[in-house]
Amino acid sequence: MKSFAKILLTLTIGVFLLSLAGPVFAQEKMSMEEYNKQLADWQAREAAAKAEITKVDAEIEALKKELGDLDAQVASEWDAIYALVGTDKAGVDAYRNQLKALEGEVDGLMALSPEELFKRRAEIDALQARLDELKNSKIAALTEMQDLIAVIEGKLTQLRGRMPQAMYTEYNVEKGDYLWKISGKEDIYKDPMQWMRIYSYNREQIKDPDLIYPKQVFKIHRENGPNEYLVAKGDFLAKISGAASVLGDPAQWRKIYEANKDIVGEDPNKIYPYTVLRVPK
Repeated sequence: MKSFAKILLTLTIGVFLLSLAGPVFAQEKMSMEEYNKQLADWQAREAAAKAEITKVDAEIEALKKELGDLDAQVASEWDAIYALVGTDKAGVDAYRNQLKALEGEVDGLMALSPEELFKRRAEIDALQARLDELKNSKIAALTEMQDLIAVIEGKLTQLRGRMPQAMYTEYNVEKGDYLWKISGKEDIYKDPMQWMRIYSYNREQIKDPDLIYPKQVFKIHRENGPNEYLVAKGDFLAKISGAASVLGDPAQWRKIYEANKDIVGEDPNKIYPYTVLRVPK
């Protein structure tokens, strides 16, 4: 009974509240005068917004025209710059692409080991020669190109810094060793006749080829460095000096002789195969 009484009381209160809310809802209805006033306000705001849009559109068009004028001025300035360097935009683009391609080749060498770099030193020299040739162009005077050239030159310098001046391994002299014996070993030259190669390459510490001592550490020449030449059978100083990779002039043979007099001796006509000569630059 108590529960029923509570439900009945709740329903009664609800009906009473709805009866009170009726007039409130009725009061929220807008009169025609209020509607017309609000409509006029919206129309005024719409007209103001349209006017503002028209104003902004006009400003945008003015800015576009100003940007177009600036673009024309910039294009005119670039035409003048192109004329100074004797080319056009296509020429500058082509030049930039050449530098980028060159940089890509240099980057391809950056991951190589020092030994591999040494073996490919001629390729590095060729890249340097190509860069030097590109630097002769008037286009190289452009700031962008100067910056790119500087980057490539920096990378080439890094490559040369990592590249050993010469290729050699080391050998620890043992008791009973002599140059002929060392040269004939399997892990050296497998040829006793190349003992002169060891002697000439270690001239600073071998004063007499018949006198070497245990615990001396010899450099075992493997490949020529940039300023080295390995004498072959039939070579003579004028022939060596005339080689393009050496001095390119047979008449300068005496420069090679003076640089190697301690090994060649007093007679410049007597040089021996497998002698490692220093090449003065």
